[in-house]
Amino acid sequence: MKKIALISFALIYVLAISAQSKLPKFAPSEDKVKVLLDMPLEGRKYKNGTGYSLNPKLLPEMPKKVALVSFYSFDPGMTKIQTWTTSNTEYKTIHTKTTKRNAVGSSGELALGFYLTSIDRMVERFKGFGMDLLVPEEFLDSPEKTEYYTNFVVERAKFNEWLSKLGSNSHDVIFGYPEGFNVVDVVNEPYANYTSKGGKYTTKKGDVADKQVWVMDKCGKMVESIGGKLCKALEVDAVVVVYFTIYSPKEGEVVLQNVNMHMFGPNPTPLPEGKEKKFNYFDGKFYVGTRVNTELEIWKPNKKDPSTKDLDFTGFDNVMGAMVTKLGTYLQEGIAKGK
Repeated sequence: MKKIALISFALIYVLAISAQSKLPKFAPSEDKVKVLLDMPLEGRKYKNGTGYSLNPKLLPEMPKKVALVSFYSFDPGMTKIQTWTTSNTEYKTIHTKTTKRNAVGSSGELALGFYLTSIDRMVERFKGFGMDLLVPEEFLDSPEKTEYYTNFVVERAKFNEWLSKLGSNSHDVIFGYPEGFNVVDVVNEPYANYTSKGGKYTTKKGDVADKQVWVMDKCGKMVESIGGKLCKALEVDAVVVVYFTIYSPKEGEVVLQNVNMHMFGPNPTPLPEGKEKKFNYFDGKFYVGTRVNTELEIWKPNKKDPSTKDLDFTGFDNVMGAMVTKLGTYLQEGIAKGK
């Protein structure tokens, strides 16, 4: 399975509001966004620190320093690819190895726009729960941390690695992300959801069965590598990964299938004195996962209206705000019950 990375660089980014996106209507405010919890059940209620997910009752306090280690779009390889490069324009600089059928709506451009639209809201909502959300230029405060983060690759058990690629066949995997970020790949989208029908890749609304994908993915090696090793190397209390799945069912159209926000951190329950390992015990934990199933068009220009060729990121800040609130409330309420 070939993986193709897209990187977008911006000096100044102008957010347009005229595209044919259904996101503003889907998320007119944070309280209108339905957010699901999405992480393995094993561990949520365990009292001895075992399991893949955290029992929040065992967490002594909210994580104070939280690193946003990844923010990226994931396209399961159903978009026509062509190589092109644009750089040193008046308003922005974009370098990309691949693009969609249309330059507008490329993975990198979407990731950058969504990030710039929502990062302030995310920082504000995390702060409301007593957590400082740090971006790469803030948590990479030494050459050692920068080197570790830049070269970091998520570890997975062989079975989980095989499972994550099941059904991928000849699909390319395309990531889009803002400059300075690494892709901490936690995607577990079943490729069978994205198949060719009548020569076009589509899911049709309601066809995707994985409303909560993480409940099916249990990998101790992964939670240890992200929640344990990465947190320790960056000297933070937890890390957050944001990714959203997109695809292009036909030329001139981009669909936002889902949005995901996952937090990982160290296991707050130490091993019994004298023990170096324990069955189903991991140094890292899946603290909490959240998911929003959007299943809507975010770019579909009207040929009669040239202004609709621009991208519209309106509403994504509400999606992110709602997800942080769900994440923070889950941890906060759990901690309170444990006292």
